[in-house]
Amino acid sequence: MCIRDSSTTVHTVFEESFIYYKPRDVVSGDFPWFMKKGDDVYIAAVDCTGHGVPGALISIVGFFLLNNIVENGQHNHPNEILDALDHAVTTTFKQNSEHSKIKDGMDIGLCKINVKDKVIEYSGAHRPLYILNKEGEINEVKANKFPIGGGNAYTNKKPFDNFVFQMQEGESIYFSSDGYPDQFGGEKNRKFGPKRMKQLLVNSAGKSMTEIHNEFDTQFMEWKGDIKQTDDVLLIGIGF
Repeated sequence: MCIRDSSTTVHTVFEESFIYYKPRDVVSGDFPWFMKKGDDVYIAAVDCTGHGVPGALISIVGFFLLNNIVENGQHNHPNEILDALDHAVTTTFKQNSEHSKIKDGMDIGLCKINVKDKVIEYSGAHRPLYILNKEGEINEVKANKFPIGGGNAYTNKKPFDNFVFQMQEGESIYFSSDGYPDQFGGEKNRKFGPKRMKQLLVNSAGKSMTEIHNEFDTQFMEWKGDIKQTDDVLLIGIGF
């Protein structure tokens, strides 16, 4: 089972969850991606580097590539999936050729969650994972500092890292595109920033996912004010 507009589907698997999604334009380069295979759920926040139509093109290709990679069952861990996705994007757009006209790629946070055992695996391209415990303490899981795709422009690439965590009741995870922290606003027209974003999560300890979703929306709109939205915004939260 895979679906692009996955808010409702995710909620049927994780009662305490939300997808906060605010495209900047009519078409978006950000998209949530979801697939369930037995007791395992694969869920991703994907941020394509282009805006508008170019970003939407990359997102469509990325969506179907993810479907094919996970459905064929050859790659089961998030880091293996991202390695395969990187190869597929690079090959599809012939990005290692100097004649390639598409050098865009994508940043992504990808989780594999075993629903039965509450074990999560995470791998990310530029996008971290935040784990919030019941005491309001945050563990930030760093992502690899290179994207999916892009071809020869990135010489620091290596196989993606994979992280495994045993989740406890009352804990929650969050991962996103860069649209929320990159939004300009406030009194001095600065970026919201990851520090403020993490503080919002700390302040949300003990609240329901619906309350957290609403608080993120309120804070985003107040920060943005009358300023144009900087980027597509996508944030996924799941409680255990």
